[in-house]
Amino acid sequence: MNSIIEFERNVNLEIITGTGEILQDFSSTGKERPWVVHKKENLRLVEIYKIAKAKNINLISDSRLFDLEHCGDTLTFLKDAEGKKKLKTANFCRVRTCPMCQWRRSLKMFSQVRKITDKILQDDKGIKFIFGTFTVKNTDAENLENCIDNLNKKFRYLVSNSLTFAPAKKLKRNLLGYLKAVEVTYSIKDKTYHPHLHVIFAVKSTFFGSSKYYMSKKEWIELWQKALNVDYKPQIDIRVIKSGTAKAVAEVAKYPVKTAPILKLADDEAVEVLKTLTLDLHKKRFVSLGGIFKTVKQELKLQDIETDKDLVNVDAEQKERFNAITAVLFKYNFRFGAYIC
Repeated sequence: MNSIIEFERNVNLEIITGTGEILQDFSSTGKERPWVVHKKENLRLVEIYKIAKAKNINLISDSRLFDLEHCGDTLTFLKDAEGKKKLKTANFCRVRTCPMCQWRRSLKMFSQVRKITDKILQDDKGIKFIFGTFTVKNTDAENLENCIDNLNKKFRYLVSNSLTFAPAKKLKRNLLGYLKAVEVTYSIKDKTYHPHLHVIFAVKSTFFGSSKYYMSKKEWIELWQKALNVDYKPQIDIRVIKSGTAKAVAEVAKYPVKTAPILKLADDEAVEVLKTLTLDLHKKRFVSLGGIFKTVKQELKLQDIETDKDLVNVDAEQKERFNAITAVLFKYNFRFGAYIC
């Protein structure tokens, strides 16, 4: 059964349904988008929430659980004369732990960081970028929230000009801005949680000019150890984003909340981990920008990645006008595990 829908610019397009076509959606680079993978992850998460409810562990309201269960199960694509598709509408739930919505936010974050970095390099091609991962010892569920708060607090010693912290003087002299993302992973072996920070630093080219400014990995480790005020050497990964292109910088900027790994746990353990993540991470910010990253984001009038409700328009590659000739409606078929028109 086909119908007519009015899209932008008052263009009426026929919506095609009931053809039996199985969805294949490709990015501009030719890579197939994993709609089915994330929908199956989404349904496993729904199952875990329902198991929790059966145990009288109420982590989500019935209405939000309904939204979660039906997240991304109906997709409308515009199609051009060559058969290329562009997502037009979808029923995303926006539940923080939803794998489908996490995937869409990750795509949006890539898009935003690429736009921001494009503008930064357009204004000054001499700016360099460093990617760093800053860790702390694993913690148990009871102390996870405090551990995350402490991580964020100690990171400010490295980047805030309002905080006097001598060990960070060399970094701050050359620091232009940063993008920070908090990620929490779960260790199946130890039953502990591993909160850590992923950071992209924008620095002046002088940072690499001489030993007066340049920081070795040993210096980074010592800096982070002093910031944390711990008696052990914390693990750190520091690398220069050598190509210096906006796409290269954006490639390391992924939305940090990832539920997928816990979906493979046994039911009881999955419930406990989901409970911890749901309660301890409630209303916390995972992504923050400072300095030139924040300034350029405001100049470009980009939405807050964590509160933006638009998870449909996420493609950084889609620059030209899409000349649609029709629209196709796909629904997730639970029996066949596929999106079918």
